[in-house]
Amino acid sequence: MRPARSIAFLLGALLLAAAGPASTALPPQAYLEARRTSALHLQLRIQKVKLRPANQACRVEGRVLRSFRGDARPGDRIAFDAPCRFPDTAPMPGPVLWFQPGDLRKGQVLEGFLEGPPGNPTIARSQLFVVPGESADPRCGLDDYACR
Repeated sequence: MRPARSIAFLLGALLLAAAGPASTALPPQAYLEARRTSALHLQLRIQKVKLRPANQACRVEGRVLRSFRGDARPGDRIAFDAPCRFPDTAPMPGPVLWFQPGDLRKGQVLEGFLEGPPGNPTIARSQLFVVPGESADPRCGLDDYACR
């Protein structure tokens, strides 16, 4: 009886381990839905980046350049945490799109979909991207995953 229990336990553990990474992934349409329903869609110029390794984040501070949706206006200050993977942290499976700390620099333009108050929002389902520059029209679409 004991060997049967051990085998059953082992099989159950293997099934859970195999399902673990798959259960953390989101279906592709979840990201487009986050783009369509976020409170804010904007472009901003990075003014400051503060590395926060203990939080696995980079604190990004910037000024709004363009607001395509929401209460943020050009010139508004905005600050939020972007997920950053530091050299001493192990990669983690799941739906988060990680930045390397050097990916975010002063002067760069970001376009993103954010939730929460304009002064201190959070990124909607990792939908934040470095884009080539400010543009009158959004670079990141609502119906595809591209950011041009």
